[in-house]
Parts: sequence; structure tokens; C-alpha cells
Amino acid sequence: MDIFKVLTRGASVKKETGLKAKAADYSVINEKNANHKKDNNEGQITKELDFFRNKRIISEVENGKEEKTRENDLNEGDDSGSEDGEIIKPVITNAAEASALRKSYKGNVSGSDVPLPIGSFEDLISRFSFDKRLLNNLVENGFTEPTPIQNECIPVALNNRDILACGPTGSGKTLAFLIPLVQQIIDDKHTSGLKGLIISPTKELASQIFIECFKLSHKIFLEKKRPLQVALLSKSLGAKLKNKVISDKKYDIIISTPLRLIDVVKKEALDLSRVKHLIFDEADKLFDKTFVEQSDDILSACKEPALRKAMFSATIPSSVEEIAQSIMMDPIRVIIGHKEAANTNIEQKLIFCGNEEGKLIAIRQLVQEGEFKPPIIIFLESIARAKALYHELMYDRINVDVIHAERTVLQRDRIIERFKSGELWCLICTDVLARGIDFKGVNLVINYDVPESSQAYVHRIGRTGRAGRSGKAVTFYTKQDSVAIKPIINVMKQSGCEVSKWMDKMAKLTKREKESIKNGKAHTERKQITTVPKTDRIKRRRQQEMIVASKRRKNEGL
Repeated sequence: MDIFKVLTRGASVKKETGLKAKAADYSVINEKNANHKKDNNEGQITKELDFFRNKRIISEVENGKEEKTRENDLNEGDDSGSEDGEIIKPVITNAAEASALRKSYKGNVSGSDVPLPIGSFEDLISRFSFDKRLLNNLVENGFTEPTPIQNECIPVALNNRDILACGPTGSGKTLAFLIPLVQQIIDDKHTSGLKGLIISPTKELASQIFIECFKLSHKIFLEKKRPLQVALLSKSLGAKLKNKVISDKKYDIIISTPLRLIDVVKKEALDLSRVKHLIFDEADKLFDKTFVEQSDDILSACKEPALRKAMFSATIPSSVEEIAQSIMMDPIRVIIGHKEAANTNIEQKLIFCGNEEGKLIAIRQLVQEGEFKPPIIIFLESIARAKALYHELMYDRINVDVIHAERTVLQRDRIIERFKSGELWCLICTDVLARGIDFKGVNLVINYDVPESSQAYVHRIGRTGRAGRSGKAVTFYTKQDSVAIKPIINVMKQSGCEVSKWMDKMAKLTKREKESIKNGKAHTERKQITTVPKTDRIKRRRQQEMIVASKRRKNEGL
């Protein structure tokens, strides 16, 4: 069967032009979000990745249910309905109400003098003198109700407490630290200079956080009509700061990756001594062996005695908890769900492929059976393997592209924009995109290679099933993944997925196996991804060697 027909079966493909994430374009974005709210289409998929026209179907079904529910409640004389038919937002006033709310979303909050959670964004106005301009920006961008992690973290941060927070992927962690940060900057309007610093492990995630922060701070002015200034520390901005073209006191909030920030700080182009709020997004990554020294340098540069620190991630290993306890002052620990579990909206599946050749067969079988439904993200463990799979799927005439660390920032941005707008149906990548990136409406995530840890697995499959939508994740494994697959099975069990009998009977990880996974020894060398017969590959290699040797002899003769 023609692959194009399989991929477009029952679908009307319409390319949309993606909006560029630039500050100048946000008037357009805000206007669209305002119309989005007026139409009461809160549950729909946006134009981003909505090239199967799910938008109208989802909104009609969900709005119909909402109208019926509201009508029934009012007819029954529900106390929650006011005279004009509006629903009164819940306000949490005591420990019993807080306990009931936390039980509803399986929230586990520990620490001394834990503040009560909020029941709604309106609850913030009475409790914290919340700025109404910030609340308006939230509503204009379609954020009308806080998520569980926002219920807990916003009041904790506004009480100026240190936070260690863990919530499922797509649960709203970005807004959980941005909302209180913007409010605290507004409250501290008389102080000039950099006050808020957000650290992210990747450029893509930093850019995404900047976009959300800009939306929240839009049209907010501080003392003497000065706008609240937010900046993404790019290469060009770093150069301007180093050359004193721009003053380091211009910005209130800066979002950056660790290495770029340290480079600017070491050149004495940016003063972090007055930073009052330091946030580590994807904290487990920022405090692993790759980034821990850089994160430590940033902490050392922030010398404010009353510095508030916050760590957020979808997975918090015990090692990160130990670090948090050592650098934080009386922190409050917020866990939504299980700290090693995946989003419950994701259907997880394991497929045994036998060997590497079997993985290519498995993908082609998904296409033939109609389960290869775009948009799709495929994760591999290395750049070389990602490139190889890209060429294989290109030969199959699948609309696909690849993104990895060797691509330039411009190339990566273009590919992401094309994927978000629906021009690309399938995106092949390494773990460079496994964390934090918010792709709305991704139907399927394929782990072509088994992730190196349970944390990596949770973050990978978290690109689907976001913001309450459902998604599917498939993991291919072979004989050599017998040890590496065990942590994945544990995550599936903790997430409430149905597992096969053989998974229940599988022995737990031994100490030696845990060490091998921790040190990266559980993953052995994999065969090359190719459908070219071995004899042909040997023949090509010999031809290349002969050409190289011939050129060498020719040069030596000259």
C-alpha cells in the first residue's frame, strides 16, 4: 500500500504557517488567545499541530458536555451557582479543605509551615494582593484554572519559600514558577537591576520559557511607567552585555542555559549578586554530572543572603533531593502523583523486535496497520543512529526530518517551527528534545532505542499526552535490552498501565544491574541502522578505501 495513502487515511492535510516566537508578534498571539476564550474553546487543540482538524470535533464534544453539566447543576439548585448563572471559584480557607484538594490530585506536600494551596487564580487576589494586570494576561492566554502543581507552588513561592517540586510532564510546571516570579518582580518594583534568573539545560526549552514569561509580563509597567523587562540570554545579547552596549541593570528577569550565563558572568558583563529568585527548570538534568559544576558556579555568583531557590522537574532522583537539602533553606517539597511515574494520560506499550533489523520492520508494520498517526516523535540514543534512521524513512517517502546537537540553532528552530505548523509529520531526534519542549497534539512517541534511565523515559514519552490530552508511547527493545528494560516496566506499573504477566514475573533489578544502568554500561554497542546487505556495505567500503589510497599515491607522486 502507498505510504502516503496510509498516512493521510481519513485526514485532510492543511499546512498552516507557524507563528515565529518573537516578542514583536505577541500582540497577534494575545488577540487570538482572547478570541479563543470568548468562543469558550478551552479544551481544543490550537492551530499548532492541528492539521487533522481535531479542533472542531474536540471543542464541540467538550463544550456540549460542559453546557449540559452546568445546566443540570443550576436546575438542581446547586449552591455553587450564583444568581447570574456564574460558578463561584473555590477558595481554600482551612487545613481540611486543603487536605481534600490534595487528595483529589494525589498531592504530597511536606515541610514546615506549609501554606494552604489555592483553589483558583482569583484566590490569589484576596490572599496575596495579586496584580490584576497579571491575572488579565493569564485569562487572555487561556489560563483560567490552576493545575495541581500550580495550586501548591504558587502560594509557596509567594511566601518566599524555597521549593523542590515534581509533577508529571505537561502538568503546567512552567507557569507554576513564572506566575509567582512575575508577581514578586512587580512587588519589588523600586529595586533596579536583575532580580529573577531562570536556568534551563537546553536552548529550545529556554526559548519556550521566555515566550511564556513574555506573555505573562506583557503590558505590565513598573515604577515611572517602566515596562517589566524579560530577556533570553542569546549569543547576540551576551555580546552586547560584554561590550557594554546594554546595561546589565536593564532586565528584571533573564532566562539562560548554564554555559552561556557563566561565560557572560566571568567577563564581568552581568552581575548576579542582587538576584533574589533563582529557578532551576529540569533540575535533575542541571544537577547531574553534565551540568553540576556549571550550576554550582551560578549558585556561587548569586550572593544575595535572602536568595529564594526553586527546583522543578518531572523526575526527582534521591541525589537531587540531597543536593536540594544542602543548598536550600527550609525547603518545601511538592510531589504531584509519583516522582518516578509518567503521565497517566499516556498509553504505554513495549514491542519486542528481536534485533536491530526488527526495529525497522516494526516501524513499517505500524505504518501498514494504520498506527503511525502523525504528529510523531522518534527518539534514538545517538546522533549517528538518528541520521541513519532519517535516511531510511526518507527512502520510505515519509514526511520526516531530524534534529540533534550537530544542527545549528537556526536549523533547529526552523525544524521545530515546521513540526509545530504541521509541515513535518514525523520528527527524529536525540534526547536534546526530550525535556520540557511543549508540542501540542503529538499523537505518538516511539522510543526506537531504550532510554538510558527511567527519568529519560518519563521525559521522552512526556512529549505526548500533555495538558490533559491522551497520547501513546511505544518502546522497541531487543535481546540486549534485557536489563535496561526493567526500569521502564517499573515506570509503567507506577503509572497505572496494564502490564503483561511476564512483566509482573520479571525479577527486580539487582545491585549490580542498578550500578550498570547508572554508569551507562547496560547499553551495549548497537548494530548500524541500514537495510543494505552486509556484502554490499563491505564492497562499498573497499571501493572508498581504494579511492582514498589512489588519491594518496597520486599526491605522493607529485
